[in-house]
Amino acid sequence: MHLLCRRITAALLLAAGLPALPAIASDPTALQQAAQMATADYRKAQRERLIAAGGRDNRIAAALLTLPADANAPVPAATADAARALLGGDTNDELALYVIALTCHLQPDCSDRGAVDRLTARAGGNALHWLLTPGAAAPADAALQKAAAARSAEPHLGALVGVLDKALAKATAPAAVGADAAALTAQLRADAIAAIPLPRFAPTLGVCKEAARRDTCLELGRHLFADAQGSILSRMIGSVLLRRLAKGTAEETAAYAFRRDYVWLGEHDINPDGRDATVRADLVRYGEWEAWLRAAERAGFTRTPPAGWTPRNPQQLLLSEERQSAAK
Repeated sequence: MHLLCRRITAALLLAAGLPALPAIASDPTALQQAAQMATADYRKAQRERLIAAGGRDNRIAAALLTLPADANAPVPAATADAARALLGGDTNDELALYVIALTCHLQPDCSDRGAVDRLTARAGGNALHWLLTPGAAAPADAALQKAAAARSAEPHLGALVGVLDKALAKATAPAAVGADAAALTAQLRADAIAAIPLPRFAPTLGVCKEAARRDTCLELGRHLFADAQGSILSRMIGSVLLRRLAKGTAEETAAYAFRRDYVWLGEHDINPDGRDATVRADLVRYGEWEAWLRAAERAGFTRTPPAGWTPRNPQQLLLSEERQSAAK
């Protein structure tokens, strides 16, 4: 069962009380269907509420709720059209333009460069903007060079989390099961925020395997890795580029240490259901990585693993090509 469904299922059972749902509790398919229905109803109700309320932040929040609840899923054309229509009056706003460009980037058959061209013209100093190719196509050399010459590499995750978190602060779960809907509402809100999508980085990693692009991709990797306001994923992509393209340097060592710290934190139970409001507030203020480091400290863990620590699965420390080589 998908993680999002498991989270909402747990909240459904908590809200309803285990004795109240004996049939559903013993049927994984029914649990999954109940979770998916609760998610769809919640997102639809909140979209309608936010659209009616109006205002730039509410429109951005509604557009995010229009996208698939699975952040890794491709965006259907109808969904993309709805998201773009919501933000049609905000095309001079950087964050709104980012959401429009990201929506086209995540839609497999989108070819409209209007939003990404306006975004890069308005805020070309952000490397991530140059990577928002329509349909997640491989970025052209000119775009890579612009990204490498940028000053930052921020995927606006903190800003989007802040907007959506505030927009859903007074939301309630529709047709909640049982008398107490608080647990379900909190989980649906947390999962909606967790579903904010990020750019697809695989096309960039693919073109950066070409030796001719080494210097450009190395500089891009530095931006991605160094941006404290970036997402964990975007910083991890930066670390991959540094490990591949700066071998034998202090940059490679730092990138490997980042991966090691990430795997260390991943072995601990930190905010497993996404409902820790402090983590969300810290993400907005400090960036995603620092937010997770602070959460680890609050949970009683160190930010970095002790000397000599080995992960449960040492393969997690390796690059994909290193794992493939080791498997031969």
